[in-house]
Amino acid sequence: MLVVFEGIDGSGKDTQLQLLRTSLSFEYFKYPTSNYAILRDYLNKKISLSKKASFLLFLSDIANEQEKLQRAVENAELVFVDRYVYSTIAYELGDFGYEKSKMLVNEIGFIKPDLVILLDIKSELAQKRKAMQKEPDRYESDGGYLEEVRQKFLRQAKENFHAKKWVVIDASLSPSDVNKAIMEKLKGFNKK
Repeated sequence: MLVVFEGIDGSGKDTQLQLLRTSLSFEYFKYPTSNYAILRDYLNKKISLSKKASFLLFLSDIANEQEKLQRAVENAELVFVDRYVYSTIAYELGDFGYEKSKMLVNEIGFIKPDLVILLDIKSELAQKRKAMQKEPDRYESDGGYLEEVRQKFLRQAKENFHAKKWVVIDASLSPSDVNKAIMEKLKGFNKK
């Protein structure tokens, strides 16, 4: 089963994946990968990229690992992905716009997950969480932008875009309560 974890920065994806490691065995993928150092430099404000270039580079990073991801899905019972094409659409629309960005994702033919778990949190709380961890990156420092990104995630969830199923979990709850909710969704999900 392929499960993608999404949410704005500060929603608790890393925390939840660490908690899940204590009770589940799974293959793990995280995007952006270390193969695309240019993306890290972009996020850390070391370089500038056009909106189109950043969108295409983020998608390219994911596309580059599709064969590896497909093998993992075929050989492992459970594969978790921290960020996927949905983040690229939510954060990096570029000049393409929402509908065209979705069309590009569909045209490229990215693997469709069985389940997308959206950890939803208001941008103000997410910013407070991130500020306690590290220097904010290009996106984490702009609360208004983070809220726009959050709304794009919620829209994708409502549309059940490019996945068998989306679930939205309130990430403002305690980490243990969020973990319980995730475990319930995983146990209740029947891969068809």
